Order: sequence, then structure tokens, then C-alpha cells
Amino acid sequence: MKTILRLAVLALAGTTALALAGNALATQKLSVKQSTTSLTIKVSQAQTDAQPAKISIYVPSGYSINASAAPGTKIGSTTGTVFSRDANIPLPLSGDVVVSASSDAPTCDPVPHLAVWNLALSVAGQSINLPVHVDQLAGAEAALGTYKLVVCLAPDDVPVGTPGRSPNGARLLDATFTVDNIFTVPAGQSIWKTITTPWAGGVPNVAGTVETRAFVADGTVTLAKKVNAPKRLVKFTGKVTQAGTAVSGAKVSLLVNGKSAGFNARTNGSGSFSIVLRKTGKKTTSTFQARTTVAERDITSTGCASPTTAAPCVSATASAFTAVSAKISIRL
Repeated sequence: MKTILRLAVLALAGTTALALAGNALATQKLSVKQSTTSLTIKVSQAQTDAQPAKISIYVPSGYSINASAAPGTKIGSTTGTVFSRDANIPLPLSGDVVVSASSDAPTCDPVPHLAVWNLALSVAGQSINLPVHVDQLAGAEAALGTYKLVVCLAPDDVPVGTPGRSPNGARLLDATFTVDNIFTVPAGQSIWKTITTPWAGGVPNVAGTVETRAFVADGTVTLAKKVNAPKRLVKFTGKVTQAGTAVSGAKVSLLVNGKSAGFNARTNGSGSFSIVLRKTGKKTTSTFQARTTVAERDITSTGCASPTTAAPCVSATASAFTAVSAKISIRL
């Protein structure tokens, strides 16, 4: 392996529909990541954003939800951060996601529920229960998905002592919850959407409603070769894509016999990369693969281009992924 020399790495970071560079992440944001057994949803916003009165997370068509777990069953975990207006400090929160026996329909979501998941939280030594209502969609709303997950929050912008005020004047900054063996995940790309209506002086501000989106899909990296046997040169080329769209600025590592050998490149604006190697010393047969790990990234400019609701879309994310190419065997 030490006798393989890198001659050149020909790759330039660029901009594309799923670019690593581009817009800074918008204030309010939706993130989704999934595997065959678990699904994680994160909503976040800036401290300067108003407390949400209602958060509706639309589960795309193709997913199914197992709502058969008995009340009291732990199905996941949750973490997050709130800002206490009373203490003027951010506070971490954590807890379990537990199936609730309650079927109460809150004012912000007055419909029968398929299930209720309770976020059993601990915040600054206090226990807080935050229900997530799972609703089956029908009628015109079914155009947005199969189900929706609804969270109703109390206002923080009302005087201390006002009935129904959020504990400690807490304002949501971010909340993440993971559930296990609840969602069946479809193949291909899915687009999650969240509709958030904020409070304003203790009254839901419908005019301030916004939409956020999360695009979830596996990514791929390809690898091809062109060998110049007399000069013992190999030019590797490939492309990184997600849901068929090029990913620029992605770091690609070349694995030699399954191990990292320090040969890296970054994809250009079309998602392509190139690495040229020269072999010296004794002839051997080696296997080569390309590997890339791409972090979640902002795609607001393209992801919010086609509105589906009357609310403005303020941010869109593309999910993180790791991909490895097929092996190429070369004797050189």
C-alpha cells in the first residue's frame, strides 16, 4: 500500500441543488433521520422566535405507524433545550417517550387520535409531560401525508401567574425525539413537512404560521477506473448523489483493500470527483472503493421552491448519509 503514490486529486467544491455550501440554516428547522428500526425527528428555532402554539409534523405517504403498543410502554427517548424567560437561561431537557393512555383532545388539535405519545421530560428538576398526538389524515389534509404528529405548547409571553402559562416561562429552542420499531420506512426519497403556528400575546398568531421541510433519502457514491498499464497509472472517477441529485463539496475517501490510505477528494458542482494514483514496486492485486459521509445540509433555496401550503416555507434540509461504492479489483 505504501508504494501507491497519489499524483493528483482533481475536484473542486461547487454549488448544486444539494450543496454543502449555500444558505445558512434558517431560523426554524426540521431534521429527520431514519434506519430500518428507528426514526428521529428534530425541530428547532432561534431564541428570538416566538413560542410555538402548535407544531404539526406531517408524515409522508408510504410510511406506516405501529400504534399497537400498550399504554406505559417506552418506545423511545427525547432531548432538547428550552429558554426560561423567568430565569433568563437556557435549560436542557431529557426523558423517555412513553405510550399514553390518554385520548384527550387539546384545544389546538380537537380530533380523535390514533395514538398519544407522552414525552416524559425532566427540566431543571421538574417533571413535565408533553403529549405528541398521532392523527390519521383524511380529506384535503391527506395531500400532505398519511399521518401527522401534533404538539401543543403553552404561551410564554404572558405575565407570570397567568393560568396556562408555560412552566418557568419556557420557550422551545429545540426538541429531538427518537422512537424505535414504530415506523415502517418506505424506499426512496421522502419529504417531511412541518407547519408551525406561534403565540403572540397569549393568542395563536395564524398570520405568523410557517412551513419547514426535511428531505430524507439514502445517498450513493460510484467509482470507475481508467488504467494506463505501461505507466502504472490509475485514474479513478466517480460521483456522489442523493435521490438522483448531485452533492457538491462532499469529501470522498479512497479505500485500498478495505482500509483508508489517505487518498481523498472533494466533489465538484456536478457531484463528480477524480483521483489519480501511480503504483511503484512489486506488482500486486488490490481492491479499491470510494467512501463518503455527508452531513445534514441546508437546501432551502431549492427545497422550498414549490409551496404546498399557504404558509411560507422558511427552511429545508437534506438528510445525512454514508455511502460506499462497489469494489474494483486491479492488478498493477
